[in-house]
Order: sequence, then C-alpha cells, then structure tokens
Amino acid sequence: MAELLTAYPRARAWFSFTLRDSEHLSDGTPLRDVVAFLAGYPQVVALGINCIALENTTAALQHLHGLTVLPLVVYPNSGEHYDAVSKTWHHHGEHCAQLADYLPQWQAAGARLIGGCCRTTPADIAALKARS
Repeated sequence: MAELLTAYPRARAWFSFTLRDSEHLSDGTPLRDVVAFLAGYPQVVALGINCIALENTTAALQHLHGLTVLPLVVYPNSGEHYDAVSKTWHHHGEHCAQLADYLPQWQAAGARLIGGCCRTTPADIAALKARS
C-alpha cells in the first residue's frame, strides 16, 4: 500500500491495523516499527486500529497516540468474543451501552474517526453519535 502512495503522490490514505495486543500487529510486528515506516509518507492522514476486542481498545489507542501526531481512527468489535473452535460469538454483558461508554476514553487518546467492526450494529453507531 505504501508503494502506491509513492506511485500516486496526490492520493491520501489512512492505515488501520488489527492487533495482537496494544503494541503489536496480529503477526507480531511492533506497532512502533510500522508507525515509523509510515511517517515517511506525507500522504498518510490518519492511523488506526480495527477489529480489536473492545476491552483492549483504549490501551491500544493510548499506545498509538504516543507514537504519532496524526488523527487516530478506531473501529473495534462489539464486545462479544469469537470462539474460533466453535466458530461462534459469545455475548458478555451489555452490548450497545458498553461500546458508547468508551467514547470519552477514545477521544482523550486521540481518536477522531470512531466506528465499529465485527458484530457492531446501527444501534451501536447511533449510541456513539448521541454521545459525541
């Protein structure tokens, strides 16, 4: 993707990552290394995280915020957990209210574009909008 930015210098992009934990991409690459690499591309207008467990989102945003001055993007999963063995989602506690409850923390950590990924619903997005 970064090579495309070189080929198309007028293009703008944001990059979003799935994470293993708050400091590493899913493949184990340190988030710090990726952010440093992308700093060489002035067309990158935001960085973010997606498809992340709801309870890990704030720590990951805080870490990312410490690595860049760019606006942050976040679209976590609903708060439900996927069991890869049974191939089913499991609900833990209040679904819609929990997603919106994190909004102040995410904004404080630099998130400016906020949405939802796996198992989020229009009601989740409406709750985020109502609180913003």
